[in-house]
Amino acid sequence: MQRTPALTITTVLMLLTAIGTILFWVIFFADLDTQRESIFALRSETWFAWELSFPLADGWVTLTTLLGAIGLWRSRPTGLLFGLVSGGAMVFLGLIDILFFLENRLYLPVNVEVAVELFIHLWMTSFGLFVIAIIWKHRNAIPLSRKDS
Repeated sequence: MQRTPALTITTVLMLLTAIGTILFWVIFFADLDTQRESIFALRSETWFAWELSFPLADGWVTLTTLLGAIGLWRSRPTGLLFGLVSGGAMVFLGLIDILFFLENRLYLPVNVEVAVELFIHLWMTSFGLFVIAIIWKHRNAIPLSRKDS
């Protein structure tokens, strides 16, 4: 079967999301002292410890997103499986971020750091929903066994 344009676009965006997640953590850990003194750390005494609890979960999102994107690109059943798993994981992480920031009033006042975090939170939530919707809508274009491809 031929990969649909929607699945191709979704695949590319999934790859970019995985790369962006990796870059986020590289930048975060490259200068922990700056993170400890960031606007979020100043506004919430729990933010830094909370943020440090995410690398493993973000690693899971990154792994499933990469496996899903590779599977979709190669029109393999793993694209369906890991694509849906990664979409759900993205929504979960996005919602956890949004709730923490709302409860701790970290979105206001808005500055560049806040805008970047807000973008990440909204991207993960909305893109995760998009991934689920597109993959499910185009699931018949994804072979469920190797002999179907």
